[in-house]
Amino acid sequence: MRNGNPRRGFTLIELLVVIAIIAVLIALLLPAVQAAREAARRAQCVNNLKQMALAAANYQSTHQSYPLSNATDTYPGCGAPTARSGWGNWSGQAMMLSFLEQTAVYNACNFSLNAAPADCFGVAWFANSTARDTVITAFLCPSDGSTTGTSGGRRLNNYYGSYGVTTDIWNPQSTGIFAHNASYDVGAVTDGTSNTIMWSEGLTGSITPLGRRTSVGAPGAVALLDPRAVVNGGLALNPTVQSGLAACNAALVAGTAVADSRGQFWAIGSPGYTYFNTVVTPNSNQSKWSTCRTDNNNGADFASFINANSNHSGGVNVSFADGSVRFIKDAIAPDVWWALGTRAGGETISSDAY
Repeated sequence: MRNGNPRRGFTLIELLVVIAIIAVLIALLLPAVQAAREAARRAQCVNNLKQMALAAANYQSTHQSYPLSNATDTYPGCGAPTARSGWGNWSGQAMMLSFLEQTAVYNACNFSLNAAPADCFGVAWFANSTARDTVITAFLCPSDGSTTGTSGGRRLNNYYGSYGVTTDIWNPQSTGIFAHNASYDVGAVTDGTSNTIMWSEGLTGSITPLGRRTSVGAPGAVALLDPRAVVNGGLALNPTVQSGLAACNAALVAGTAVADSRGQFWAIGSPGYTYFNTVVTPNSNQSKWSTCRTDNNNGADFASFINANSNHSGGVNVSFADGSVRFIKDAIAPDVWWALGTRAGGETISSDAY
């Protein structure tokens, strides 16, 4: 006799079909979730850059100049108590802290001493360790995804002030808004604040794997206030600078990475730690390294070339001197990128050029 209430259930084929449908739905959903997360991270990055541009503008309004890229300070214990250090000085980020709602950290900074271990007995290094090593989320891009300690040191900064196209990074002048041991007022930005980059994002450094986070060294003098030259009626980089870039590219291929990583500190005013230049276009496929130092002192600190790069698809976020934030595509023409970096180049740039 047949059972009047047969057992209900799935056949194996039906179960496999359901599993396959679920797998397809998950495969379709994951990219959307990842895209939504990246959109949120990118929005946070944009907000950070906007806050930094506004902080610099408020600093300028208060002090009638933009912050120094690195402020000289006491160099204790070296036989001259009033001597001044030429390295390891406080950055513009540090001087803007009170305009970024970081007054407590600002008050913890001893600006009478430098921020780095440049003094003979390490007095400043220990005196300023609490403030210097503080993690400030406004200086970190959430899309970087790698802001932890490495063999090259901590990773505390993703945002870099512009030296323009200048590769002579010890020069008290530059083509950008920031310069070594010097400051400019808004009146020096004759190209217009809406046409001049102030801050850009950049990935923090790492020795391995070799690539966009890597700092390399390639000896060769490339110290120029403006490395651009007119060639056949158009702008091109000076041959010396082109040779320097080629040497940097070769150094990456050869695996000559250095341990001193970009973005270790937000507190120390140095190209490589807190400043960049607009020589190499963003996320360059030719120059895939992060920084390149060319004076036989290999490291990210005071590198000659410091590139803008990011984990955002297709380009980088930058903030202009007027406080606006824009997305610069990787495909931007080199001469347009150079022009956006200079504060007084006299270039005319179309809004659709980038």
